[in-house]
Amino acid sequence: MPEQTASDAGGPVYNINDKLPPSTLILTILQHFFALAVYITYPVIISGAVCGSEDVTTTLISATLVGCGIATVLQAFRRIGSGHVLPIIPNSSYLPASLLAATGGGLPMLYGMLIAGGLIEMIISRFTRFFRFIFPTEVCGTVLFLLGIAIVPFAFPLFLGSTDSSPLDPASAVVGIITLASMIILSVIKKRIFKFYSTLIGIIIGFIAAAALGVFRLESFTEISSLTLFAVPEFAFLTGYDFSPALLAPFIIAVICIVMKTAGNITLLNSYTGNTDKKSLRKGLFAEGAGLLISGVLGGIGTGTSSSAAGLVVSSGVASRRVGFGLGILLIICGFMPFFGWLFHLIPKPILGAVLIYAVVFVMMSGISSIASRVLDPRRIFVVLLPILIGVSSAVCPYLYSELPKWAELFFASPLTAGSFAAVVLGLVLKIGIPHHKMLMTSDTKEIRKFVFECAGLWTLDKTQTAELAEEAASAALKNRAESIRLSLSRSREHLEMAFICAGGDVLHISRELI
Repeated sequence: MPEQTASDAGGPVYNINDKLPPSTLILTILQHFFALAVYITYPVIISGAVCGSEDVTTTLISATLVGCGIATVLQAFRRIGSGHVLPIIPNSSYLPASLLAATGGGLPMLYGMLIAGGLIEMIISRFTRFFRFIFPTEVCGTVLFLLGIAIVPFAFPLFLGSTDSSPLDPASAVVGIITLASMIILSVIKKRIFKFYSTLIGIIIGFIAAAALGVFRLESFTEISSLTLFAVPEFAFLTGYDFSPALLAPFIIAVICIVMKTAGNITLLNSYTGNTDKKSLRKGLFAEGAGLLISGVLGGIGTGTSSSAAGLVVSSGVASRRVGFGLGILLIICGFMPFFGWLFHLIPKPILGAVLIYAVVFVMMSGISSIASRVLDPRRIFVVLLPILIGVSSAVCPYLYSELPKWAELFFASPLTAGSFAAVVLGLVLKIGIPHHKMLMTSDTKEIRKFVFECAGLWTLDKTQTAELAEEAASAALKNRAESIRLSLSRSREHLEMAFICAGGDVLHISRELI
């Protein structure tokens, strides 16, 4: 049996440093591999925007796979990356800016701007000590929830077989429903093997349903004979790069969105695995920035961490870093094998949509749990709910923002960008006037408990920890005959100090590290 280092029963079956049986390792890698297939459509979209040939599309896919593979391996290293299974994938947050660069200055312009974006994120990663102030838990939880809303316009057309805003295709819809239902049923079966491989088995069941209903033609496999087994992509350093200061703004916006998303992903996995490494966020962002830079150097597209992959870790219970290493190596190999690019495009769209919806459910649930774990006063309730409404408005009423300047319109390109920026800005603005120190003159333990919870609402502390702090404060006040209590929150929001002024003028200090 693997060593379970997660403290609660809901933690991973195989935690970060656990060894996996070879069969479990291979099948989990394949499960992640096929779950990433949906994102390989992004290089195709960018190639289509510049009227790229089949060779251009193949090169974009191959270079992106190699870049993602290298970055995924870096992310799995504890000394370089976050130390989690956190695959780096083509990311939709870069699509608006990437399309601007590619259509305005060609693919060399895109590559140069991605290199600049990678350097910017690597610099941002050095300042994570301010993240708890700028991106507190409730803001990260809001971003995670918004991710699910942002994926709806992309996932459901795939899931229901809609193309170019057409009505759903009944056969494709049935395939999508069968695939998603299979994954859900398998994930709730008590036998561990079904939980581990619910996605992979669901994909297989989906293929069978697609073949039976005519959504997938078995004749497609005959095309494999015309494919080259091994080919070296025409990497960007063989063709050159370009750069435009005018495009920095949209790429900086995209980088900040990715940073917030990755902060949520790493927060989720740290909580799930019980990881206490305070530097995991800084290292994870650095590895992600390095991955973006590498993708630009090689000639790929914008990349970032995958929330659906983080959700897949939670749903499967397999969090071992060995999966990250194996997946990264597989992606690199695939980049030199045109067969795998062809294989990604072979998976029917309803199956891809089902996988995406299944994984994102866990991400959204994690967001809700993060928000629910905090003590929220009225200010912070607005910080959570108003950005969600703003994000939804960008998806439901996009015409409201269509006449804005181009740079401003990028903020409302998706629910994720609109809601994320609203959450950060509101969070900072509504912190104005909140004191970092509060004092109460009393020896009544009931009043002391109430005082601690009032402070927790101001500072959005963890509910469980707040209850523990309230009991500890009441007990210490009673034991030491305290006449007053003073609570102080550190500027980094990482520590809370309780000072008790006792009879006779003695002062008792108790410091606690905050969750």
